[in-house]
Amino acid sequence: MKLHNDGKGYSTITSVRGVVKPAFQMAYNEDIIRRNPFDFKLVDVVPNDSQKRIAMTEEQQTLWMDFIREDKTYAKYYDEFVVLLGTGMRVSEFCGLTKSDLDFINRKIRVDKQLVRERGGKYYVEKTKTECGCRFIPMTEEVCQSLKNIFARRKRLKTETVIDGYSGFLLLDKDDKPKVALHIENEMRWAMKKYKKLYPDKPLPYITPHVFRHTFCTNMANAGMDIKTLQYVIGHSDVGVTLNVYTHASFDRAAEQMAKIIDFKDDGAQRRSG
Repeated sequence: MKLHNDGKGYSTITSVRGVVKPAFQMAYNEDIIRRNPFDFKLVDVVPNDSQKRIAMTEEQQTLWMDFIREDKTYAKYYDEFVVLLGTGMRVSEFCGLTKSDLDFINRKIRVDKQLVRERGGKYYVEKTKTECGCRFIPMTEEVCQSLKNIFARRKRLKTETVIDGYSGFLLLDKDDKPKVALHIENEMRWAMKKYKKLYPDKPLPYITPHVFRHTFCTNMANAGMDIKTLQYVIGHSDVGVTLNVYTHASFDRAAEQMAKIIDFKDDGAQRRSG
């Protein structure tokens, strides 16, 4: 409750409790304490104020991407957004891409690392979030073209930055240093502020790289991609996460699917009676 009163978010408090609860459980199992003081439902103590994960609708995707493409200030980020929305990569995985990770002949992207920068400014490369995070993502025509655009615009450096043995990072900031997640998050945040001022009558959800990832996953599921394939592309270790967290059903989608099933059954019945 004190953490909540101090302004900590529900997800942060959940993480803290996730550490202390098993520690106290060990003490309880060894008869050192009479009970585990953290054995309770967190939502009974502090409100769950975490934002619900959302996926953008097709209309919202069109509004946002059209705005970015046509805006004089933010059009330079359009190709980055196309790649994120068209691959479902984690933003740190996108920042970790190097030239050697792009296979334009076979139209695939190798994802096997993340680029991270500490508060002190130190860069480092770490493994993907899960072992299943190491994967190849197919390039759509649009993603392929955007990656080529980014590659073509990339400044040719006399000396490439080397981080933990890796060099040739695809995305560079204004100082010719590799971009990290914060750069792209800021791009979206600044663009969002301008969009709201220009189009107050066309509201959009708060857009982040993670919203793009949710949206990609939902788009693929709605298009009919089987869940195991989607799990591979998105890089999840648990298919349950793919099913329960990253796909979003809707009434329109349910109505569309039911109509297809009913039409299929009616067609079959007519063929048999004919």
